[in-house]
Amino acid sequence: MGHREAVRTPNLFSAVEPRLVRALFLTLAFAGGCAPSDDASLHADDVAGDAVEVEQTDTPDSLAAERRPLGWPFGWWRRDAGTQPTPNDAGPRRDAGAPDAPRDAGVPSPADAGTTPPIVDAGAPSSGSCGGARSNPTPFGCSFAWGTPDDKVKSFPNVQFTTKWIGYEVDKAGKVGRCDGCTWLRDEVAKTSLVPVYYAYFIGFFGSANGLADQNVNPNGPNLATDASKLIRDNRAKVIDMYAQYARASRQAYPDRPVVWLLEGDFVQYTYKEQKQALSYAELGALARDIACAIKSNMPNAVVAINHSTWLSNEVTNDFWNAMKGVSYDMVWTTGVAGNKGYLEAGANDSTYNAKTATFRYISQLTGRKILVDTSFGLSAMADSWSTASVQTLNERIADGVIAANVVSPAASFSQTIRSIAPQLTRVCR
Repeated sequence: MGHREAVRTPNLFSAVEPRLVRALFLTLAFAGGCAPSDDASLHADDVAGDAVEVEQTDTPDSLAAERRPLGWPFGWWRRDAGTQPTPNDAGPRRDAGAPDAPRDAGVPSPADAGTTPPIVDAGAPSSGSCGGARSNPTPFGCSFAWGTPDDKVKSFPNVQFTTKWIGYEVDKAGKVGRCDGCTWLRDEVAKTSLVPVYYAYFIGFFGSANGLADQNVNPNGPNLATDASKLIRDNRAKVIDMYAQYARASRQAYPDRPVVWLLEGDFVQYTYKEQKQALSYAELGALARDIACAIKSNMPNAVVAINHSTWLSNEVTNDFWNAMKGVSYDMVWTTGVAGNKGYLEAGANDSTYNAKTATFRYISQLTGRKILVDTSFGLSAMADSWSTASVQTLNERIADGVIAANVVSPAASFSQTIRSIAPQLTRVCR
């Protein structure tokens, strides 16, 4: 995918230190009933609606001279933003490889199952109609919600939600041998009033188990940016069933309250032309539909969010989200800053190549969904621009459709700050 930095980051998929392994554990209004297909092949279903016609500007401005933090969730590494987007291209981006800096996510090493319950097939169908599941566009309530990762949450008692990465339990054959998220839900979250949030990135971890390294570690391939789409095509039914099994087990562990699933960071990457067998937008939409239905048919209280990659060109943004029209998802999740006039990225302005579509308001209006935003991880980790923002700025973002912020590295004063500003923020329910 070109334009890599000269300094490459370590391949954390192969790291042996537990803290490095833990760094892997980062990921992610209904359209009616839908049922995941049992066919392992991808189908060009009628999920892509009419494209939103928006003027496209494919000439990056001074933003191109900067190093932009691209992405999420694996391989949060900085790519040269000077790439000239080409027609039908996503523009500057990063691959879905391993994260470039370790983070203590509070997750046990995959090799240490401990008392974690195994995934057991309880006889329930892996998939089924998800039309009966209800939409939950504001799972945190009507107040703007603050969250932080599971390893930090005990230090900040005022947050409304906490996040945990899942999917690393998958093996090379596509078997999910245990559910560490279930243990977390049952033994930790259930004792609190917190809303649990999964960062779910099963495809990336499945790729890792099958030798697909981060692109900046193995730039000549095979890697996740070149071979992941073929892996999906060859194992589509397994991918769907990973989600189905995990949702079923999560419901057994935590049956009465909602769990938010942030799906597959940089999901759009599987359409990139660098993939050997790239998916079409219709195929990607069908895959998202089937994953969402696999989750919701096995966990009706689940809240599903789809990721938006902030560096996409105007055309790719519109094509991607139009392909998601047939998906039963509740929210959008992305990475961004609070105080740049509603732009997702700190360096964006009216002249940026994707200025038409790279705002919270545009994404919320295009999708018809509310947005959860985070501050990213690894080399692209951002300072907390959310709890440090003015009340006026936060209310402007709420008006743009943002309803929650996951602050990955909060300051010691985080709890005190959000306690002070919370009463001054407008309600997110309209």
